[in-house]
Amino acid sequence: MPEPLPPAPEPRAPVPLVHVSRGGRLECVHRGHYVIVQDGLVVEQAGDAGFQTYYRSTSKPFQSMACITSGAADRFGFTPAMLALAAGSHNSEPAQLEVARGMLAAAGVEESALCCGGHWSINKQVARAQVLEVGADADPLPAIWSNCSGKHASMLASAVALEAPLGTYVDPVHPAQLEITRVIAACAGVEPEAIGIGCDGCGAPVHAVSLEAMARSLWRLGDPASLPAELGDAAERVGQAMSEHPGMVAGAKRFDTDLMETASMRILSKGGAEGVHGLAVPRLKLGLALKVEDGSDRGYRLVVIELLRRYGALTSEEAEVLAQRHGRTIRNLAVTEVGHLTVEI
Repeated sequence: MPEPLPPAPEPRAPVPLVHVSRGGRLECVHRGHYVIVQDGLVVEQAGDAGFQTYYRSTSKPFQSMACITSGAADRFGFTPAMLALAAGSHNSEPAQLEVARGMLAAAGVEESALCCGGHWSINKQVARAQVLEVGADADPLPAIWSNCSGKHASMLASAVALEAPLGTYVDPVHPAQLEITRVIAACAGVEPEAIGIGCDGCGAPVHAVSLEAMARSLWRLGDPASLPAELGDAAERVGQAMSEHPGMVAGAKRFDTDLMETASMRILSKGGAEGVHGLAVPRLKLGLALKVEDGSDRGYRLVVIELLRRYGALTSEEAEVLAQRHGRTIRNLAVTEVGHLTVEI
């Protein structure tokens, strides 16, 4: 008879990641989990490496890879900027919208086919311009304004390339979505059937794996040689596109873009909703996946910066600049300093 499997490890409690203080008094603690994989091995973890969570938008680089493996990117001549936008959560800046519309036009798909729904820009300055353009009471907003419209354009292009229906392209069993799940599973090192599927805010399927599997997938994104040739080529192209066009991955005043532009060492960075963040450092063969349990992105930015500094992916000077820009100091509406954040790892 086969030997019984060992008992599953007990889940570990989340650890304090960031303390938030105001007036010298502790006001808030962001707790969570993270895993770092380097060259295929877990080299650091805090909290529960087996914590199951959705990638949310951290999966977008892999969804962009699927646009390549489906044949769509080559068939429709997608540029690196288009692949970067498919891997990103954009601000709806004019240059970003031009690229998204270019993707749809190249695939011969109407803008009305987008199922992502529209919303005001993540960037306040862009959102003000949108209000002036359509009025504050406009409803619905153009779907192309969704921060996910680049991803959805790539999914529609894959549907065309796979000769699959456009109207159901966000169905989890649609050929374009099955290809995405295949890519994520291969990069994460799990079976497709083991991946949890939910619905993201934009209506597309969203994938859940353990943080260790997520970190492993991000390591492979930055280390294409660790993947079979077809997937390795796609990872190489998407990673290069993100490096060449960090502004397409997020945009002005956004953490992912600023991190990739500031770091002297190449970094592939992609955050997601509900406190998820992932990145790859290709030169170090390193992948990081992090989840803040309260869902706050404030809870991960300084942690990401500090971990990258410790591993030598950021200099102390680069880390200081980024920490100043991304939330170490709390200011009130009169721009007076009233508190600060401290990394606790």
